[in-house]
Amino acid sequence: MPGRLDVTDDADLARKLLKNDQSCLEDILRLYGQGILGLLRRQFREVLREEDFEDVLSIGLFRLWLNRDRFQPDRASLRVWLYRICENVARDVLRMGWQKTRAREVNSNNSLMGCCEQAMSLQHDADGDMIAEPPLAAVHHDLKDVLSEIPEVQRAILLADAAARDGVACSQRLSDELGIPPSTVRVYRKRALERVRRELTARGHGCDDGVS
Repeated sequence: MPGRLDVTDDADLARKLLKNDQSCLEDILRLYGQGILGLLRRQFREVLREEDFEDVLSIGLFRLWLNRDRFQPDRASLRVWLYRICENVARDVLRMGWQKTRAREVNSNNSLMGCCEQAMSLQHDADGDMIAEPPLAAVHHDLKDVLSEIPEVQRAILLADAAARDGVACSQRLSDELGIPPSTVRVYRKRALERVRRELTARGHGCDDGVS
């Protein structure tokens, strides 16, 4: 039955997580997501908006993956550990706001991967076909340099998108946080992605050498 939890599921997912099997994240979200959202709503319903809870869960799942090597199955179940992470995310939001909470992800090298994937996914060849993405490890250092050079507001938008579960953060929420109109958020997002794509291509990444 979808969404049902048993000890075998938890142990199996824990093993996959510790073996760096990213496919476990979808199952973790399916099995635990709604239950954790319910607990978060119960604890923070007076101080967070309804639309905030999905973002808290999304960032929590992101942090779980980044810190997977710290998970200790003998100390807590995977469900409990994810909830504790989400609880900390919610407290970060209340203490620092969304922008600074998302910015904390920059401290981990892996947090830049979402931006890279999004930027590189926009690349096409002359016929409009998708260009194959290069290995992320090959563009990692150049990506950090590129992100450090774009305006702070544009960088904040890309990082918010990287943390969003569907790959694009809510423009209205970013508008509220950054103090700019939603239309400007969309323009800045487009400019930032185009610049990242252009700079990475100029540095030799994302080019399909096999296309004449």
